[in-house]
Amino acid sequence: MMKTGMWLLVALLPLLVGCNTDHRSEAAGLEKPMAVAALVQPPSGNYPERMRRAITQEMPTLGKYKSQTCSISIHLLPDGSLKDFKVLAGDAEFCAVASQAVQRAKLPKMTSQTEYALFNSSVLDFVP
Repeated sequence: MMKTGMWLLVALLPLLVGCNTDHRSEAAGLEKPMAVAALVQPPSGNYPERMRRAITQEMPTLGKYKSQTCSISIHLLPDGSLKDFKVLAGDAEFCAVASQAVQRAKLPKMTSQTEYALFNSSVLDFVP
């Protein structure tokens, strides 16, 4: 029996400490906010991996959502609690399931100001 899983990608906004998604970084000579998609799978101790585990624990069996996707923008507080979120794009039924999982998940507390600066505003791409 093949175990099915879900890929959860996090676009990190911003990458520079002290910036947020509403500001542009003239100091770095950038015209647009930096965004990097990071596959949230590798080391178990990093924040994206802890976030992925917390959210996917709240997801039901994903088999029926195969080939569906959903992108959700989230804003977190330093204690890991959800400040707000917004569905950006995706299949309505799967996005409803993903939104519920994001709301129910007990996201981990940020361990430093740097971690908070990197992950307080993220885009989650759900791909079962």
